[in-house]
Amino acid sequence: YEVHGIDIAGTAVVWARERFAAAGLRGSFHQGTVCHMPVFADGSFDIVFDGSCLHCLIGGDRGQCLAEVRRILRPDGIFVVSSMCGEPRSGDAKARFDPQTHRLMQDGHPYRTLKPLAAIEAELAKADFEVRDRSVHINPWWDHATLVCGRAG
Repeated sequence: YEVHGIDIAGTAVVWARERFAAAGLRGSFHQGTVCHMPVFADGSFDIVFDGSCLHCLIGGDRGQCLAEVRRILRPDGIFVVSSMCGEPRSGDAKARFDPQTHRLMQDGHPYRTLKPLAAIEAELAKADFEVRDRSVHINPWWDHATLVCGRAG
C-alpha cells in the first residue's frame, strides 16, 4: 500500500513522519488543507479516510472538503468518514453548543460541527456519496459516527 496524508498542522505532519519512520514504514505526508488538495491528482486513491476531520470544518469548508475527496477518490473507491455527531451531552459542551447551526463554540468562535447523523448522511448524499455502512459509538460527551461511503450511482 501507498500511504499519503494531509493535515493543516505542521506538527501533525512531523509527528506522522516520525511515527512512520520509527515503525519502518513509508508514507508521504503534506501540510495543507483538505478543502484544496492540489498535491493529489484526480482519481488517485482507492480509499480516503477522514481521521476525524469533517467535524472540525465549519460552513462551506465542509462542502469543499467533500468535493475534493470526491475528486481524488477513484470511481470505485471507498470514503470512510469518522465524525462527531448529534447534540453534546456534557454540561460544558451543552453550554457552548448552538443548536441552530450545530456548532460548538470556543471563545465566541465556532470550532466543531456536531450535526445529527441524518444531516451528515444528507450532506454526503448532496456531495454524491452513498452511505453503505454505518456505526455509531455512544459517548458521555457526544456520539461518534463511522460511515463507509462510495460514489453515488
